[in-house]
Amino acid sequence: MNSSALQMPETSRDERGAWFMQALRGDSDAATRLYEACVPAVRGWLRGRVGESVAEECAHEAMVMAFRRGEQFRPGTCFESWVRTMAWRMALNALRTDLRRKTRETAFFEQNGSPDDFRDEAVLAALDRCVAELPGEQRQLIRLRFQLDQSAGEIAASLGRSRVAVAVSLHRICKRLRSDLEQHARL
Repeated sequence: MNSSALQMPETSRDERGAWFMQALRGDSDAATRLYEACVPAVRGWLRGRVGESVAEECAHEAMVMAFRRGEQFRPGTCFESWVRTMAWRMALNALRTDLRRKTRETAFFEQNGSPDDFRDEAVLAALDRCVAELPGEQRQLIRLRFQLDQSAGEIAASLGRSRVAVAVSLHRICKRLRSDLEQHARL
């Protein structure tokens, strides 16, 4: 397959750019057509590079960002390529963030023991008591993160908070739980 077969026809490029300009001027039909044409295409392009979950989120978020940065779009250029570039950068940032989180978790378990150490019934009972002593909102964050395995971004979206605020709260709660667990272990 040659490279020209992978590119959009020139009329489609112009049409999507025109839809974007119309959408920026308040045409909701143009915005709907643009979203329905571009998001699945960008998601499909990303899916092969970064996986389904990251592709889904980044394709949508890139379209949102396009509208926030509408003044930066140059009419006559390929709208989908512009959005694809934003989605690619978002996907790379998401992958980096996930890698950093996994690295921190690995370092935590190397320093504080492996997850298998928490299978000891006495330790689990003490941890349950420590979690039960947390205020309701903090218990909810712990449940969402560790029982339901949601990321800080997913939790933030469901609670209407920023991802950073949720991540900081989780860090502080875990720090408190480590301290409380050490105190319970001494008793």
